[in-house]
Amino acid sequence: MPNRRAAEQLTSEDFWAFVRKLTQGRRLIITSDHGYAAIGPFADTTGDQGKWLAETFKGQRIGSDGDRGPWSPPLALALPGVLGRRRLVLGRRKWRVAGGYPTLAHGGLTLLETLSPWVELSFTEE
Repeated sequence: MPNRRAAEQLTSEDFWAFVRKLTQGRRLIITSDHGYAAIGPFADTTGDQGKWLAETFKGQRIGSDGDRGPWSPPLALALPGVLGRRRLVLGRRKWRVAGGYPTLAHGGLTLLETLSPWVELSFTEE
């Protein structure tokens, strides 16, 4: 069973020896990129909106700053960041791109695409 094996590894003396070596009196922070969204079940965006999304974002859910489209509610949101303003697709929507509809996406503003796990480990010699 994979969960049992992971639990055994994460509670083993070898794992904690590894953590002690990595920390050496420092905090060890483990994080990752935000998640992917399984967009297969998202609603198809067609017509003018689907065309605009395909032309603007191609097969991505994030792009450079620009027009957010004339729709209310908007299809995209522009936010400032360290790399400048970026435009992100809002909500649970997909659109046709070359090769059909994607089933997995990265970089929009859905809950799974914005959460980042964060674990902090420290080890103190007693």
